[in-house]
Amino acid sequence: MLATLTNSARAVRRRHGAKLARFGAVSAFNVVVGQILLFSAQTALGWSPLASNTFSVSVGAVPAYFLSRYWVWERRGRNQLMREVVPFWTLALIGFAISSLAVWKVSSQWDPGPLVINLTNLAAFGVVWVSKFLILDRVLFKGEETPDDAHDEVRII
Repeated sequence: MLATLTNSARAVRRRHGAKLARFGAVSAFNVVVGQILLFSAQTALGWSPLASNTFSVSVGAVPAYFLSRYWVWERRGRNQLMREVVPFWTLALIGFAISSLAVWKVSSQWDPGPLVINLTNLAAFGVVWVSKFLILDRVLFKGEETPDDAHDEVRII
């Protein structure tokens, strides 16, 4: 069983290594931006945890979409509203719903500071990260392999 899982992981890494590395870089960038926005909205603007979470997810989804589309999956041409934009935002809304539920639950149970809210948001989005990659790769941006898939290289912009 362990050998099968190890072989499966190697196959995924060979086939999707570069794409997964780029997705990880976009996710890391988006986490930093989102966490800064979330913390700033709570501390500098004095917003509630839920309002701050709504703000950070909404603003962070815009660069996440464009970086995912153009850099991770190397799509060119016009954005397709019903095939790409709406499903991407649907995934963002699912992540938002999960993170908002977690933030609401923590903030209603205790009187946490902004750092605890940030960690709660981060943990909630971490839960959906792998699923999001698979959905984006297999459904949303499905298409022909890019040259990076064949060579397993990580290309920086």
